Amino acid sequence: MTQDASHGVPPLDATGQQEFDALARARMRFFLRFALTEGAVLAILIVLMYAVGIIDPDIGLYLLIGVALVGGLVLSVVLTRQMKRQQEIAAESEARRKAGAGGDA
Repeated sequence: MTQDASHGVPPLDATGQQEFDALARARMRFFLRFALTEGAVLAILIVLMYAVGIIDPDIGLYLLIGVALVGGLVLSVVLTRQMKRQQEIAAESEARRKAGAGGDA
């Protein structure tokens, strides 16, 4: 019987829990790096557009939209991959638990 993922993480064995925790730490590091990088790029573009005047604001608007779209795509791909990995960890943990329970019987 499978558990609904919307109700939280299914019970994991020790190995699965370690892998899940490592994935959660990696996700937090990614979010931090992503936010700092995206914020810096957007801030630099805004400074170049309005403070320095190197980039025409009409073109700069398209650049800002482009950076936001690329950032959204990157964020979506990374989160999708991490969710799939999370599901794999849960499935592997369940298989190990079943194999352990089957071997004890």
